[in-house]
Amino acid sequence: MSAMNPRHEGFTLIELLVVLILVGIMVSMVVLSIGGQREKQLRNEIIRLQQVIRLAHEEAILNRKELAIRFRPSAYEFETLEDDEWQSVSSPDFMRYREIDEDFSLSLSQDGIPIPLQGEEGGRVLLASSGEMTPFELELRLVDSDAHYRLTGSAYGELSIEGVDDVQTEAREG
Repeated sequence: MSAMNPRHEGFTLIELLVVLILVGIMVSMVVLSIGGQREKQLRNEIIRLQQVIRLAHEEAILNRKELAIRFRPSAYEFETLEDDEWQSVSSPDFMRYREIDEDFSLSLSQDGIPIPLQGEEGGRVLLASSGEMTPFELELRLVDSDAHYRLTGSAYGELSIEGVDDVQTEAREG
């Protein structure tokens, strides 16, 4: 009798395939949401940097002091010129030393010439008390990705952002 009515245990091939497809779809959704999150963080960082530079430039004009932002490969900080020497600034709080996420990389150019960010000096952008600024292009890039944004500063203190999704944010200083 057992030959006529065999008892089947386990899963059929179709059931296994359906489960594998569902798991694959769920994993894909998780990977896509994580990837989009990094690009959103990149975008937020470049917008934050633009606003911080704008505020620091206004601070230089209002307080009649020369400021600079010094870029390193993975950080940036503000400095003030005192007794012909650049000194780090830690107040107000928005001008404190700031490291960027390890998944991001910075590159700076002035007048189309790449500026090295390594070494003692790093790359400086002057924010003058007269309202002028060193013209620059700063690129913030997501490592191992095409995602990037470019922050451009003009000699007159105008800041604009260009990026992978063609974000255009402008701030005029002065």
